[in-house]
Order: sequence, then C-alpha cells, then structure tokens
Amino acid sequence: MSALSQAYRSRQKVLGYPVDLVDKISALEIIEAAWRAEKSLHVVTLNAEMVVAAQQDQRLDRIVRHAHLIIADGAGVVWAIRLAGHHVNRLPGIDLANTALASASAFGAGVALVGGRQEVLDRLLVILPKLHPGLKIVASHNGYFAPEEEGQVLEKIAKANPQLVLLALGSPKQEYLADQWRHALLRSVIIGVGGSFDVWAGTVKRAPASFQRLQLEWFYRLMQEPWRFKRMSSTLPKFGVQVLIERLRRAPPEKGKKS
Repeated sequence: MSALSQAYRSRQKVLGYPVDLVDKISALEIIEAAWRAEKSLHVVTLNAEMVVAAQQDQRLDRIVRHAHLIIADGAGVVWAIRLAGHHVNRLPGIDLANTALASASAFGAGVALVGGRQEVLDRLLVILPKLHPGLKIVASHNGYFAPEEEGQVLEKIAKANPQLVLLALGSPKQEYLADQWRHALLRSVIIGVGGSFDVWAGTVKRAPASFQRLQLEWFYRLMQEPWRFKRMSSTLPKFGVQVLIERLRRAPPEKGKKS
C-alpha cells in the first residue's frame, strides 16, 4: 500500500474538512513517490483560520476538500483532532517545505519559488543552495504580479518544468493559484508555504523552539505582527466554539440516560 493510500485510510475531519494524520517522514514519502511517478501533488497546510475562511468561500472550500494531501499545520487543527480522540502532531508547512527542499537536492528535482518581495527572493537564490547543496532552483518570481499577469508567470514556471513549486503568497491566494496552475504543472508537487520565504531569508524571525513545542507559534507571530489580531480574534473563537459544539453533539450519552 502506498504512503498516500495509507494517509487516506487514516484521514480525519475537522469541521467537515479532511486532514491527513501524517508526520514529516510519511508526508515526505508521499512527495517523493509523486516525483518518482512524475505526478502532480497539491499539499494544503491547514489551520483554523483557513477552515473558517473556507466556510465562507466556496472556491477555497472546494480547493481544500480536493487537495491531495492536507496536513495539520495549525495548533487549532491539532487540538480539534485530539479532542476527537485521534493522535496527531503538528506539522508546520515551513518544516515540511524545508524537508522537501533537502530531499529535492538529493533527488535532483528542480524547484520553483513564487512569492515574497524581490529582495527576499534574491536572498533565497543564494541562501537555499548553500543550505541544501545541489539544490536546483530552475525558476522564480516575486509575489507582486497582477491577476492579468498570472498567465505569464505560469508560463515562465511551467517552461522550467519544476518538480517542486513553493508558493509563498499567503492564503487564500496561494491556494487559488495552486488550483489554477495544476493543469499546467502535471509533474509538480505544489505547496503553499505562507511567510516561509521571509523566515528563510532572515527578514522575519521564527518563534523560538519553546514556543513551537507548546504550539504557541501563532502567539509569537501575533506579537511580531499585531495587525493580525483583528483577523485572529474573530476567526479563532469562531473555530473553537464550532469544534466544541460538534464534539458535544458527537459525545455518546451517559450511562443510565436515555439517548
């Protein structure tokens, strides 16, 4: 049985959205299998904000539900799965993407980077090959392009025939593009990586290991970027309340009480 088939068999749902209970090793096996088979693979890094956004956005809803691999990127998603009685550890998209880059360098897979400011991208073109010797970055483009330019950017990326495409455009734009571009990137593993480019380039500091272990990376990021508070203060409570209500509905009746 393939790693992807095993992931599908263990797949759980959070407020109706699928989540694959994979760790970094098994997720990488799925990515490498796609490379060997020369097939496309769309990876979604799911968090609570994306779940709430998808509930209000039919396009994003469809994209998340039809992605090939959906990992538990956010602490809220991990909490919801554990509350339902299933074991899963958080798998941050930045960690999976970094592992995929290391594997791509050994595999000889070409990599395309899309997103971020041009100065950040320029730094990555120097930094990443040093971090992952042998890495082949075959195409890149900053994230500042208009909708009418998307076709030209896609043509540039597709012409380079990459096997790994990292989209650092933020959600939902990176999910929209991954969905639009899949038809032209038939041999590519596509991963939305949010703000990972800024972290790798050193322009944004990632949360210390202690925050990561406590699954408080989101709180550290909020302290760095207070402008996120308004969005998070509306989405996270909404997500939490829905999860608790769903759990109460699914809870078995107490013994001695009629159902």
